[in-house]
Amino acid sequence: MPESLVTRELDKHRRFELLDLLRFLAALMVVAFHWFFNGISNGKVESIDFTALAPIALYGVYGVHLFFLISGFVIAESAHGKTAGQFVVSRGVRLFPAYWVAMASTTIIVNAWGDESMHVTPVQFLANLTMMPRLFGQRAVDGVYWTLTVELTFYLLVFLVLLLGLGRFLDIVFPTWALTMLTVTVIVPQASGLPYLDGYYAFFASGAIMASIRRRGFSPFRVLGLGAAAATSIVFVGRNIATFNEGHAFAVSPVAVFALIGAFYVIISLMWIPRMTKVSIPLSRSISDLTYPIYLLHAHIGYTLLGSLATQSTVWLIYPLLFAGLVVSAGLLHWGIEVKMRDIWFSGFKLLQAPVDWMQALLTPPGRLSKNAGGISV
Repeated sequence: MPESLVTRELDKHRRFELLDLLRFLAALMVVAFHWFFNGISNGKVESIDFTALAPIALYGVYGVHLFFLISGFVIAESAHGKTAGQFVVSRGVRLFPAYWVAMASTTIIVNAWGDESMHVTPVQFLANLTMMPRLFGQRAVDGVYWTLTVELTFYLLVFLVLLLGLGRFLDIVFPTWALTMLTVTVIVPQASGLPYLDGYYAFFASGAIMASIRRRGFSPFRVLGLGAAAATSIVFVGRNIATFNEGHAFAVSPVAVFALIGAFYVIISLMWIPRMTKVSIPLSRSISDLTYPIYLLHAHIGYTLLGSLATQSTVWLIYPLLFAGLVVSAGLLHWGIEVKMRDIWFSGFKLLQAPVDWMQALLTPPGRLSKNAGGISV
């Protein structure tokens, strides 16, 4: 199905403010989960006990699933029409600079004041510079950074498709991937933990297919792929509820969890409505810009400061002050590293573009590269 004039016009509006707001909401969910529940539950915060918000904050763990859903949507949009080299530069500038600075800050703070279980060794720090520390047998500097490894692995898939000059086939790749995941999940569940078959990737695939539908319209194959991705995500979440509830002071309700995941899908699907892509939400861009720095800084630094400053009698004073400090720190990280130094980072990552695009040209049959932006109707 060819792209309509309406869809082409929509593609000029690349900043989706509804998604900006959702991204910040996902960050708040994850912060609440770690500060009100997880840090206390896993013993990293021993100075305070659970508050009345803990049973609600428990559901914040699903903010990660929302992040992955949004990321799939955004990456499918941003990769459209790009070369592999352009994709590497844009994603590198977006992910790594703030991460490196946040990781260094976390290392300094937890090594100076944090629980010994959070201390970072030099080898561990160096391995984490890659965002894939497990490849070197090291754990993440901060527990939440595992999601960045998953994110980067998804980027690698998109990168390989672009590198092979198959960018125009992305609208086929994502539904095919989703159908493969569902098949494995149902028929060979023991293999569903393998790379690219893990249930978390179903959320990336879902978001990517939803972006494809927004851009190119509905087709039987896209609808089938989205159904497969959504089904895989539901099965994955359902299988993990019992495990998640084991040994915890509180438990999530399966009904509430499925309703929450369903709500994520419904809200993202609003992007199929043309006027929703043009919705203007005050401050949405500003708060969205803080989302990644907040995510990077909140966990182990938050645990360390909570454990050092909060007591049961002062907890409701410390929580707001700590969050205010987090927002200010995130703002400084964004402004100082992501904005003011952007040209420096861009120049550095730009050095990768020429060799990557050379490899893409080498691997791409004549004529295919120029067609990558066109897309294949499925």
